[in-house]
Order: sequence, then structure tokens, then C-alpha cells
Amino acid sequence: MKKNYKRQHGRFAVCLPLLLLAGPGVTAVQARSSTKMVAEWQITGRVVSKTNEGLPGVTVVLKGSTVGTSTGPDGNFTLSVPEKAGTLVFSYIGFQTKEQSFAGPGPVTVTLGEDVKNLDEVVVVGYGTQKRGDVTGAIASFNAEKLTERPVTRVDQALVGQLAGVQVKQTTGVPGRGFSVQVRGSGSITANNEPLYVIDGFPLEAASQNSSGRFGTGSPLDNINPNDIENIEVLKDAAAAAIYGSRAANGVVLITTKRGKSGKPKINLNTYAGFVQAVRKLDMLNSEEWVDRSIEIINANWVNSGAGRRADQTTAERQAILRVNTINPTLMIDDRWLQPGHPGLDYVDWQDEAFRTGFTQDVQLSASGASDFVNYYVSGDYQKQDGVVIGLDYKRYSARANVEVKASDKFKFGLNISPSYSVSQDPGVEGKDNLMQNIISTSPVVESAAGLNTNTGNFTNYAWGFTRNSPIRVLENAIGDTRTLRTLGTIYAEFQPIKNLAFRSTANLDNTDAESKSYSPAFVNGSLGNRQATGSFSSFRKQTFVNENTLTYTRTLGGKHDLTGLAGYSYNFTRLNAQALSASNGFVNSAVTTLNAATTISGTANNYTTETQNVLISYFGRLQYAYGGKYLVSASIRRDGSSRFGENTKFGVFPAASLGWRISQENFMQNLTPISDLKLRASVGYSGNNGIGDYSSIATLGIYNYTYGGTQFNGQAPNRVNNPDLKWERSRTYDVGFDFGLLKNRITGSFDYYTKTSKDLLLNIPILAGAGFATQLTNIGEVLNRGQELELTSRNFVGAFQWTTSVNVSHNTNKVVRLGASNAPIQVLSAFDIPNNILQVGQPLYSIYVVKQDGIISQADLDNGAALYGAQTVGDPKYVDYNGDGKIDANDRQIVGHPNADYSWGVTNSFKYKGFDLSVLVQGQNGGSIYSLFGRAVDRTGTGQPDNVLGLYRDRWRSPKTPAPESAARRTPPSAASKTPTGCTRRTTTASATSRWATTSGCSSRRASRRVPAST
Repeated sequence: MKKNYKRQHGRFAVCLPLLLLAGPGVTAVQARSSTKMVAEWQITGRVVSKTNEGLPGVTVVLKGSTVGTSTGPDGNFTLSVPEKAGTLVFSYIGFQTKEQSFAGPGPVTVTLGEDVKNLDEVVVVGYGTQKRGDVTGAIASFNAEKLTERPVTRVDQALVGQLAGVQVKQTTGVPGRGFSVQVRGSGSITANNEPLYVIDGFPLEAASQNSSGRFGTGSPLDNINPNDIENIEVLKDAAAAAIYGSRAANGVVLITTKRGKSGKPKINLNTYAGFVQAVRKLDMLNSEEWVDRSIEIINANWVNSGAGRRADQTTAERQAILRVNTINPTLMIDDRWLQPGHPGLDYVDWQDEAFRTGFTQDVQLSASGASDFVNYYVSGDYQKQDGVVIGLDYKRYSARANVEVKASDKFKFGLNISPSYSVSQDPGVEGKDNLMQNIISTSPVVESAAGLNTNTGNFTNYAWGFTRNSPIRVLENAIGDTRTLRTLGTIYAEFQPIKNLAFRSTANLDNTDAESKSYSPAFVNGSLGNRQATGSFSSFRKQTFVNENTLTYTRTLGGKHDLTGLAGYSYNFTRLNAQALSASNGFVNSAVTTLNAATTISGTANNYTTETQNVLISYFGRLQYAYGGKYLVSASIRRDGSSRFGENTKFGVFPAASLGWRISQENFMQNLTPISDLKLRASVGYSGNNGIGDYSSIATLGIYNYTYGGTQFNGQAPNRVNNPDLKWERSRTYDVGFDFGLLKNRITGSFDYYTKTSKDLLLNIPILAGAGFATQLTNIGEVLNRGQELELTSRNFVGAFQWTTSVNVSHNTNKVVRLGASNAPIQVLSAFDIPNNILQVGQPLYSIYVVKQDGIISQADLDNGAALYGAQTVGDPKYVDYNGDGKIDANDRQIVGHPNADYSWGVTNSFKYKGFDLSVLVQGQNGGSIYSLFGRAVDRTGTGQPDNVLGLYRDRWRSPKTPAPESAARRTPPSAASKTPTGCTRRTTTASATSRWATTSGCSSRRASRRVPAST
């Protein structure tokens, strides 16, 4: 028998501390001992599938040790083991784990069977785990091992298109910013609609997006490295989520980070690099087309400015008529437009100048392992992403250490800590009147002498052009720096005083320190002769401390009765401190960009410090029972007390119950071999929403000015009326569904039907003026969400070549059921205009409420007495007189759409072959409308001559003799609605996507800006 020998170094390493203390004599003895030769067997073999195909990458480990290897491309392996009988463990994704004993060094051939869906697989549920086969709630799972294959920068981004009933919206293009996540639709009018995130058992403070699509004090998922995630579970129905009580109305996302695995310690390096580009530019008029439109507008202005004036009169003739020697750009064209080569002018495509190809990269190094006593996972990550617009950049540095020590069979403790630091550069690209709007709208013609420096430094703006500063120079020189330091930490201990009973206590802290600095130098601000630098500074510290204590009892009786009981107490404290300063009257010089160099600091409206805090105390319990793995029952209850709610209603109770029947385990199903698994589920539960301000139920003071003795002073007065009966928003969810597996679970899936009724919705309603306040926050509304969800996974090919397809589809309808005693519609206030969204019984939340355009006014319309807005005439937009009063105004607004998708879906195809893999994700949604403030800004009907406009203006109405081209008319169905930023609606189609927008500022228009009612 062949024997192999190797030196054993372990003894010397273990005894090293003693050797250093004992001296040379002992060292010599130990050194001689370390040279002992150990006999080994060389085991060779091959791992194949049932079709005899070699399986590459199979993990082969000597059971009970860290000795291991993996198979090569053809499935072969070689492993050296101590010279004694033992067992090899073979594991491979998509196949069943198999153990093979050996008594000598002979060759081994192992056949792995396909891994049917393991019903004993453990999934994470609130405050514990549960066998997948015993789950009775609606829980969607996402295996995050696929994240290492995708260049995602955020955890919420990774969920796009992956789970039925989970809609992820990207509301910003700025790198590093959070996504909006909704589980089973919107259920609240004014409170938070985002889910609760729980990371390794730590419930993070919930946050919602503001009106500009940002998380003002940070998203719960900021700075979290997706590569550290092991798996994600989404608790969708109340039966699964109610254990989190007052924060679970919008669903709960449970995130579990990676741990070490038994076997050989692993060191992994994962990196990717790539580039990002804008998929397409917004179709705007080019320079020649802008000139053509400008000539049309200026000539129309000239003709309408006085009797006998004609469009064909030259600039000199117009000056003579007006008896002036100067140029009036509103009445006179730039003659250079008509000259060959337009001397002295540059034609600019601002989008080409602003967009760029950005570089993105991520590098992560991690080490992990586990023994009988210690489990560890340590990682460090660096990520960099350039934006598609110059000036946008994002960097993140993060680390994680998850360590658990098993001190004895009854006691273990651990630490999870994740510090991170991010730097985001954004000079102010997004938002109303910000740089992207300027890039799109800025006149594409400038003076050659100024070029891209138009209206900066010593250059004025182009007389016929946009008056704002060059957006390119602002992008290049403005500072918008945000730095965020965040630390997530958890320490925990678990003790088993008696068999089957475990006590667990955790202490969790989430600390975020963020500061933002902005500075815009004088030369890119204002106008020539009045240029001043501006700057601001803001910061916040957000701290969340959570202590949770649970007792869990697990018992199996008679081999068939599985019982698990849970009882717990939780204390949650959150504090937020924020500060802000700003300066707008210039800086001493341009070398110092901090506010200490500002000439003056703005008044109290822009400068502030705030401190807020809230406390949540909770008691909860759960009971789970399974009989023979067939009949399943679960019930939970939670009682929450929050400092945010009224004195009389601080506590709320949230119960839930669910049933399950695994029909496939019944005897009468055993002969139906095509059905591998079938389980019916039904549940009902209540959950709450506490996503309101910390002091919304009590009277607070505001700062107001008053006059005394002819002098103005700052003072304080109440700015909110108290409401001692303000209580939780409360959601009740009914869910029925089934899970299934077919053909030995080659096909698996689930289907759910649910109704979620949200009551006692919080809304600021008008109150009597005699109270001294305009509104009061009150529980008043009710909203119903109803929908269906389907998830399907098919393992099309198994073996060396693997192909898996996953499909998810969800449909949700949303409507307002009640709005107080009278059910009167409520128009939602807008920060930019009169209300353009409405809450109305029988309609979806935030239905779009605007005036609708229906073509172009013709002479026949005027002859027939068509309703007009102001002094409209032939060629102006024609609007629907919705209330039939013979005139067009804001009272003609009507509901033209809703913001909710009718269907959301995702399809993922994954292919693997001998170490190579490919994953293709296609996701989308059908139905619903987007109310675009950006669209409102760049395509309002009153757009002036200096602004650039959308490319659809090429097909504008010019005169009765030159109406819109027939090609444009063909894409205008008579019944189509659209939305323009005048409160009038129009729909336009660009490529395969429909872009909609609406505003309600009135329906003003200019004859020279007439256009076809383009719609799809």
C-alpha cells in the first residue's frame, strides 16, 4: 500500500507562546517533536450527475475537519487525508449533498442527484427561523448569492424585478441614493409607505422619501454592502409581519448577512469594473430647429405688436418703424441666423456637453470560516461610481465583522459590526430649476466669444437666449459634497438554562453622521456686474438604539407534534439632531469655500438646529404548531406603545393567525407522482403604521415676527393644535395562497390572493379658522388594496449545463374607500402649483387631476362657440370643458390617470456551464401614469422663445395652411389623454416608453408656440 508523508506543523504553532517563555531547552524539545511524519492516503475520484456528466466546482470536504478541495472542469478531484477510515461530504448548488465513506486510498466515484426543493430548508422569520415547509404566511425569498454576479451598488437595487408584490422604483439618477420600495401597494395617505428593514434581527428606523424623491435623513439601506448579504426574506402579509406590530403595515424586509461555514477557511476576492452611460438623450430641438421656432415666435410677436406690421420686414425696417437704434430680441431676429455659417455664433448641444461615460468599480476582500467553537466572517469593500453627468461621483468604503463564539453547549455570544463611509458629489443636478432642467432648456445658440462660458465671468448671456448661467461651467465648478459615516453594531448573547428553552438578548446601535456642503463660486452665478458666491452647510446625527429580549421554547412531542413558543420585550429609541446654515450675499474670496468666509449668513428661516426623539416599547408573542408536517397553525400578537401618538391612544395591539395544510403529505396524494409538493395557506392579521413626525400629536411652537413700539422682533407662538386621540394607522390583511412543486420539484412556485384594508389613515384636514390653525392631523381615511401574485421557478436543465428560469408577476388595485364623514374629495396641495392630485372615494390614491387637452382649436371650433381659455384663437390647444360652463379654468380638472402600475413583472434566466455563468434579468410594469415635474418644466404650453423645447415641436401647428404633418396626426388617437405642464393633458410617445406629465397652472399658451395635440 502506497503511503504519503508530510510534516505536521500544528503542534509548533499551538505551543509557540509557551516556547517563548520556557527558553532554549524546551524549544529544542518542541522542535524535535514537530518533525514527526504523519501517514496519509491520497484519495482520487470523480463526481458526476445521473447522466454521467462530470460536475465542476463540487466541494469535497473530509467530515469533521477543514481538509477539502473542489472538483475540476471534468469532475475529477484529488484529496490527501489522514490514514484512517472516514467520510467525505460532497456538496454542489442545485444538487443534493451526499456523504461517501472510505476505508482506504482507492478511487471514488460519486453520483449526485438533483436537489429537489428542500422543505427542511430554514427561512428567516421575525425573531427566529422556521422550516420552509412549515411556513403559513406570505414570504418571498431572494437568494443573495447571485448578488456577486451583478454590478449592483445598493441592496434595494438588487430587489428590482426579483419578487412578486415587491415594487422597486428608482426615483433618482444620482449615484448612491436610495430607491423607493413598496410591498403590495400604497396604504397610507400622509404616513410612511416604505417597508421596515431588519438586518440580522436589528429593526432599523423606517424612513420615507420626500417630495423630491430623496431620503432627507438617510435611507435605512444607505452604505450597506450588497456583497455582504446572504439572503433576503420579505414578509408580505400581516400574519408574517404582525410580529413587528406598529411598523409592519408596509411589509417587512429581513436581511441576513453572511456567516462562516464549516470546512476549510475561505478567502475571497470579488471585483468588477465597467462603465455607465445615458441610454439616450431627451429629444430636443437642435440649434437649427430652435432658430426656426424663434423666428416664428419673434415674427408673430412683431405682427401682433401693431397694425400694418409684417413678418417679412427686416430688422432695419423694424428699427425704423420703432425709431430706435437698439435691438429688441422679442421683436427682432438675429440676422446672423440667416447668414451662411451663422458668423459669430456657436451652435451647442448641451446634452452632449453634460453627459459622459462614467467608470464604475467594486473590490471586496473577505475571509470566513467556522469551527465547533467560533464562526466568523470579515470583509472590506471599496466601491466607486461615476454619474452619467459630469460632476456626479460616489465612493463608499465599508467593512463588516460577524463573529460568534460558542462558549459551551448552553451559552454563545456574538458581535456584528459594520462601519462605512461614503462621499457623494452632486453639484445640484436634479430637482426643480436645477442643472438638468437648465441643460435641457438652455438655448442651443451662444455667442462664439463666450461659447460654453455664456453668462459666466465677464461674459453676458446671448441676447436671444436663456438668461441662466452656463450649466456646464456650473457642473464643473460648483461643490455639492455629502459625507456620511455610519456604523451598525449588534452584540448578542444566547443562553439555554434548560433543554429546549433559549433566552436571547441583543443590544443594537445604528449611528449615522452626515454633513453636506455646497458652494457655487461667484463667476457662475448671477449676471455680469452682479455676481456673488453662494454656499450652505447642513448636517445631522441620527442614532437608533434597540434592546430586544426573547424567550423561545421548542419541543417535539411523540414525533409528530412540533411546538414553538416565543415571548419577547423590545425597547426602541431614536434621536435626530440636525443643523443648517446658508449664505447668499457673497464670500470674501473664492479661495475659501467654507461659510466662515461668507459675507453674511442668512436669517433664521434658512439657519436652524433641531433635536427630536421618539420611543417605542413593545411586548410580543407567537405560537407555532405543526402536526406530522401536514397541519400547520401559527398565531402572534404584539402590543406597541409609541411616544408619537396621542395621550389617550399611545398603545396599539396587533394580532395575527394563519393556517396551512400540506396536502402533498396526505396518503391519497402519494400516487400522484407529478405533484411533488402542495400546500394551502390562509391568514388574517393586523399591523400598524407609525411613520409620522415625532411630535405630531402635541402642540408645538413656531417662530414668528411681531412688532412692538414700531420695532420688529422674533417671537414664538403655537403652530400646531394638539390631538390627544391621534392613533395608529391600522391595516387588516386577508391572504389565501398555495405553494407547489411539480416533477420532483423541477418546477416550483406559489400563488397568493390578498386584500389589505388600511383604516384610520392620518390626514391634515381643514378646521375652523376660529381655532387659530388651518389644519389638524386626524385619523380619517380608509384605503383598500387587492391583488394577486405568482412566482414560478423552472429548472430547465441540470447537470454540467444548468439553465434556470424564474418568473414573478403581481397585480394590485388600489382605491380610496372612505374620507371622513362626508367623503368629500381632497385636493392634494402641491409645492409648485395648484393641486394636481386628488383623493376621491372610489379612485386610486393620488389620482392625477388636471385639465385635459383634446386637439387644436380650429376656425370651426370658434364658430361653434368652443370653450376657451382666455383669448385663445386658431392653432391654440383645445381643452375639454369638463364642467360644461363654457369656459376653461381650473374647475375643468378631471382624473386622467393614477400612479400605480397595473402589473409588475420580472423574468430571470440563469445559465451555468463549467465555471462560467450568465444571468439575464428583464423586468417591467404595465399601466399607471407618471406625473413628471421635469416634464412640466420643459414642456409647459407657455414655454418662451429663449427656452429650448422638446422635439415634438417640429410637428407644431403653424397656420391653417400649414397644420401638423399627417404623420404626427396619425399618432393622435381622438380618445387619448396627455398631460402638459399647464394643467392641460397630453400624452407623447418616445421610442417604446410613454412619458406623461401634468401641471395645473392654468392653460396659457402662445399662438407662435402652437402645436399638435401629440399623444399615443
